[in-house]
Amino acid sequence: MEKNIVYYNGRKIEYEIKKAKIKNIYIHIKDESVIVKAPYRVNKEAIYELVEKKKKWIYNALNKQKLVEDRSVNLINKSYIFILDKKVNVQYENRKIKNIDIDINNETCYIYLPLDFKLNVENIKKIENKLDEKIKNIASNEISLIMNKYSKITGLYPNKVTVKKFKRIWGNCSSKKEIKINQNIIRYGKDEIEYVCLHEIAHLKYMNHKKEFWNFISKYMPDYKERANRLKR
Repeated sequence: MEKNIVYYNGRKIEYEIKKAKIKNIYIHIKDESVIVKAPYRVNKEAIYELVEKKKKWIYNALNKQKLVEDRSVNLINKSYIFILDKKVNVQYENRKIKNIDIDINNETCYIYLPLDFKLNVENIKKIENKLDEKIKNIASNEISLIMNKYSKITGLYPNKVTVKKFKRIWGNCSSKKEIKINQNIIRYGKDEIEYVCLHEIAHLKYMNHKKEFWNFISKYMPDYKERANRLKR
């Protein structure tokens, strides 16, 4: 893919241009990469002109993305996790116990370990797996409350709700009216969790992303775009 370049504040910014069957030009920034999506009919000069006008915004967005802290459950290089958009510090304590035990409150994640337990890479993976189970329980409780809330508001009820880990999606609604929500959404705030839950509930009525689908979401959540954008960080 051909790389294009724009400069702002002494920084060289590379971006890719992708043509698609769309009506307008969009600038996407993800993983510190800049992709400009444009309609087939738009020539490169028009794209260059838009990027030139938006280069300050692109520059600020890239810098902001670097400041967003890692929300993954990876304890090898950091000593904190995120629960409901709060940074929760991780503390280890050795005790006379046989198995790993974890207790999480609003500010601290206490990880209790056997006396002979060593914090090597293999054992940290065991802690992460245990922590995943704990986070899944927290997520399941929070998601259940929110799903019930928006089901009552919209009058739409799924046949089944499952909370599990996904790599690339926040949720899924099947033709059987069964909804799955990514447990990792618990790392974000309630506003973002509500958006994901309402998004999947809306699919119980509209199994696509056409205008009627978004109008339905907007009816119950006028600021859904702002909430969705926060999940792209």
